[in-house]
Amino acid sequence: MKRYLAISILLIISWCSYGLTDIPALKQRVVDTTNTLTSTQVLNLELSLIEFEKPRTDGAQIIVLMIAKLENETIEQYAERVFRTWEIGRKGLDNGILLLIAKDDRRMRIEVGYGLEGTITDLLASRIIREQLTPQFKQNNYYQGINNAIIALKKALANPEEQEQNRIDDLKAAKYAEDYSQWVVISFIICFIFSHLAFKSLIKRALVTGILNGISISGFELWNGSPLLEQPEFFLMNFISSAIMCFFIYGFLFLTKIRINRNDDNNHHSGGSFNGGSGGSSNSFSGGGGGRSGGGGASGSW
Repeated sequence: MKRYLAISILLIISWCSYGLTDIPALKQRVVDTTNTLTSTQVLNLELSLIEFEKPRTDGAQIIVLMIAKLENETIEQYAERVFRTWEIGRKGLDNGILLLIAKDDRRMRIEVGYGLEGTITDLLASRIIREQLTPQFKQNNYYQGINNAIIALKKALANPEEQEQNRIDDLKAAKYAEDYSQWVVISFIICFIFSHLAFKSLIKRALVTGILNGISISGFELWNGSPLLEQPEFFLMNFISSAIMCFFIYGFLFLTKIRINRNDDNNHHSGGSFNGGSGGSSNSFSGGGGGRSGGGGASGSW
């Protein structure tokens, strides 16, 4: 019985891992299975990461991996598997970072170990992807993008003032996102009610709601420092989405009214007896140091 159980477990494990993306051996800090980077570029990045590790006593690591494409899994799932297999960072401190690029899929991720999630926050990782990696990758400047991202990560990890500023920026961004969400909802409700009371035509109601809500949200963006040149785009986007939402709401109300009227008609035309229902219930590289990832970080595409 034990033999059959062991065989069953092995079969299940084999089935679950079948067809997943291969994890290459960790022989250096920069692993490029696509041969996109030249040997000189790999060496430069490697030296930059050695420079980061040398003065530190906590065993923190930054590892770069570039693969061609993913097989039957998301970049988040693969990044977590790689992190767990390579054990990036020091055991107990979990202070590793994995910069993963799936070139043909045009996907990338910064996976952050448990111990660095308070420093390299999801918002900061997302900002590095958006500002350092994406612009360069769009121009096929993979080396420059990776180098820029490494510099940004090293700066954030080395400078306490930078860490504090990043924390403040993240708090501001979170507060802005919360205020924006509330403003969008309240603004739409007010504009919708006004248009409903002021006009009888459904088209006029939708258009006026879209215009007023577009102006309102663009004003909010402008008040919070968004560039003036971006406002026409914000207005158009919110105008269209608000008008569509109006048609959706009125369509829903119309169908609900028909259903209610139909039920009323059925109740009038049918009498009934009640039939009871039924009841019921050093420069040399020795690999990772035993670190773990908590799933923190950010993903992106280009």
